[in-house]
Amino acid sequence: MKHIFKVFGCVLMAGGLLATSCTDKFLEEVKRDAPSTDWLSTPDGQASIANSLYMNFNYFFSNESSYCYTNYGTDEFMVAGDASNGMWNDYDARLGSVVQPRVNSNTQAITTFWNELYKYIAQANTVIHYAEPGTKSVALGTAYFVRGFNYLFLTMQFGDIPLVTEPPTSPEREFTRNSQKDVYEQIISDLEQAYSMLPADASLAKKNLVSKYAAAHYLAKAHLWRASEINSAWNGSYKDADLAAVIKYADEVIAAHPLAKDYNDLFANFTAYDTSITETNTEIVLASGSSDSDSNNRKAHWGLALFTAWYQSFPLMKRDLAGAREYQRMKTTPSYAYFLYDLKNDSRFWKSFKTTYAVNAAGEKGKENITIDGKTMKATDYFPSNDGEYLSSMYIINRKDYGQKYYKDEVNVAKAPTSSSYTREDYHTGKLIPNIMALYIYDKDGNVVGTSMTPDYNTLLAPLSKYLDGAVPANNRGDGFRDGVLARSAEDYFFKAEALIRQNKIDEGLAALQPLRDRAEFKAGEQRDAYVDGGNAYHYNTYKSGLKGFTANCAFYPWNSYYYSLGGWDDEAVRKATNAKASELPLVTSASYPKEDQAIMDKLGYSSEFDKALCFLLNEKSREMYGEYLRWMDLARTKTLEKRLVFNDQAYSKTLTDIIGNTKDVTGTAYAESSNGGNFNPAKHYYRPIPQDFLDNIYKDGKPLTADEKQALQNPGY
Repeated sequence: MKHIFKVFGCVLMAGGLLATSCTDKFLEEVKRDAPSTDWLSTPDGQASIANSLYMNFNYFFSNESSYCYTNYGTDEFMVAGDASNGMWNDYDARLGSVVQPRVNSNTQAITTFWNELYKYIAQANTVIHYAEPGTKSVALGTAYFVRGFNYLFLTMQFGDIPLVTEPPTSPEREFTRNSQKDVYEQIISDLEQAYSMLPADASLAKKNLVSKYAAAHYLAKAHLWRASEINSAWNGSYKDADLAAVIKYADEVIAAHPLAKDYNDLFANFTAYDTSITETNTEIVLASGSSDSDSNNRKAHWGLALFTAWYQSFPLMKRDLAGAREYQRMKTTPSYAYFLYDLKNDSRFWKSFKTTYAVNAAGEKGKENITIDGKTMKATDYFPSNDGEYLSSMYIINRKDYGQKYYKDEVNVAKAPTSSSYTREDYHTGKLIPNIMALYIYDKDGNVVGTSMTPDYNTLLAPLSKYLDGAVPANNRGDGFRDGVLARSAEDYFFKAEALIRQNKIDEGLAALQPLRDRAEFKAGEQRDAYVDGGNAYHYNTYKSGLKGFTANCAFYPWNSYYYSLGGWDDEAVRKATNAKASELPLVTSASYPKEDQAIMDKLGYSSEFDKALCFLLNEKSREMYGEYLRWMDLARTKTLEKRLVFNDQAYSKTLTDIIGNTKDVTGTAYAESSNGGNFNPAKHYYRPIPQDFLDNIYKDGKPLTADEKQALQNPGY
């Protein structure tokens, strides 16, 4: 290889591992005359190429595939209204070395991450290879970090993988898979190199730059993953040292990156790019975004639309900036999410999920009039504003233990609400609420007869709200521009706690999570029904005045359904007294787990001290980090994925069953059978299939692989 840009201009085939030659025309376009490899050994050359590696981090948020690999097929999410990638959730035969059949252009291939991450590995290899011997620089540390980071993600997904540490100098086709033992040694070596070279400056995270603490975070993760159940066939000699390393590195990150004061500061208190506390708080260890002070490198964040629920056809509603475009890929799993939290005392549920929407289309075509108690009136007379001031639609999380009954004749019972109920009053405005959905629906005799949150492919759900973005500069966007959080120090508390639990220091490990639970409590004087999400940035959006039809249309409503779900909605004295005092989550010990956790342990059949402690930790991690693109890897490495699919009814069984145990909805209509459910195979699905195009393009001894040789390189079962 003679020219650096010739390397980066190469077409990367078979997952970024096979390089082909490039044309001189490309060299002319980059406006650098024959840059020699000597330039790569200079500080400027190293810094320039290392800077381009930051685009790697954007990739995890700038497309649809991320949720397929990380959120689908777990206890946290199932398929919502769009089943383009349902095979990733259901583990059926369509999920193979080639994902077939493609439902539509949104269906994600198995090659997506493989190709992209190996591309950046090749780029990092180039920086590392051409560094002067003995060099220790930020640029070189960045390259080591990116290589270790990508190999960690790849081995978590695919197991044994090709380990390539030299840049491509000519077309190459001879590759094999290295053992996970070798891969983890390379990952840890790379991250240790990064740790030794990157600055110990926690403030770099605010600029979306890697630091020593980002390397420490992923070192803790790599050591913990190596010590986990999925590697039990070979990791015995590493465990003690690994667990000690986890605690060491986690403690460093925790000390350098203090927790955000309010859980809302992590995602919800977003008003503008780069300045909101959500993008500048100290808890962030690594985020995607621009790689320097200018934002030209910023990439899209598809989380904006992927977690949303349908709302635009609801009574007096339409799609707007604050509510976001509804791509409806992920549905909150009803039997897990709504029963996981102490809803009275744990603010994280109410600060992670959206339970209310505001009137934003009163008076518009087809929505000019409303009828209440048989009287028809102009919608604008009853709701004189479309700017987020009046409650339109609400999800009630009325678990039985809170005693709030909503009856069949006062809630919506259709899967596509078009009519209004107007049965309960919004205590903030005195107006009747047009549309209510309830977790439990009762008949007149007080018996539970159904739920609004059914397990079939409908779109009624309280959606995750962490990634909403009302600051976007155009209508109908599927992607926003918020930073994507890759690592925050809260996860290091889980790393440390789990390492202690694995060292049989169970109560010490459980106590390590207490700072997170302390933060989760409502503070004295905090209004428990106050709500904010990133859609609220609409009110600060400098673009909105030029967006036709969107001025003064805001689906964001600043109050949630806390009191409607738990009681007190009709008693101001109760609400005032509750808001005045701090909430209190119970202290967790090995002898005393919260009732929500005990119910999950009982359902999963856990009885040993270790299993119960790990179960609590995984539950608590959901409460803290729900939907943060981590779940599949946690459940796969701990070999708990199979059991926890009982909460994901679509994946668990062909016969869909709701939270009540019914196979029919409240109207008596049977849930559509899932032809793809119940296919999870623990001998197969704890790893992804090796991409077919990689197997088809590599050689052995100068010849394409035979069918048997391809199968020998494939993961079992595929």
